Amino acid sequence: QLDEVQRLSKIVDALSLLTKADAGQISLKLEALQLDELVRDAFADAQILAKPSDVQVNLAACEPITMRGDRHRLRQLLLNLTDNAIKYNQPKGIVNMVLRRVDNTAELIIANTGKGIPPELLSRVFDRFFRGDPAHSSTVDGCGLGLSIAQWIVSAHNGSIQIASEPSKSTIVTVRLPVAINK
Repeated sequence: QLDEVQRLSKIVDALSLLTKADAGQISLKLEALQLDELVRDAFADAQILAKPSDVQVNLAACEPITMRGDRHRLRQLLLNLTDNAIKYNQPKGIVNMVLRRVDNTAELIIANTGKGIPPELLSRVFDRFFRGDPAHSSTVDGCGLGLSIAQWIVSAHNGSIQIASEPSKSTIVTVRLPVAINK
């Protein structure tokens, strides 16, 4: 019963966040920050999360990038995306992370070797409560709100998020965020 109460509490918290975000009641605490430091922290956390599944997490590149952002929300974004990449992977699978600067944009790529998302479902992955596979409801913990929250965080930072997937091969999430221009 305690597990069910905790699960319902997480759903209520996530819905509350999204409802407040929709109503414009959440303001970001913007500050200059090193996105690469947040990505390295998320990489370390992901390695710990991946151990039980024997998933290998790699940080292929992590360029120094300064940006203005909300540290707490960007950590939440990184945790959501890395957690998904691990949860929806295969045992002994791989998660690759890359952070690089492309012009005035920070490009974060998180890819996994999971079973992928069928093409006909890709357009719905950011929908609230959407779970790509009915089997996920019993085998993978979650409520289908993580990517909706991730999309809100990226949008609130004037960025973009895209997901590409090749069933039985990989899923690739690409986040692009504006960076501070050094003058």
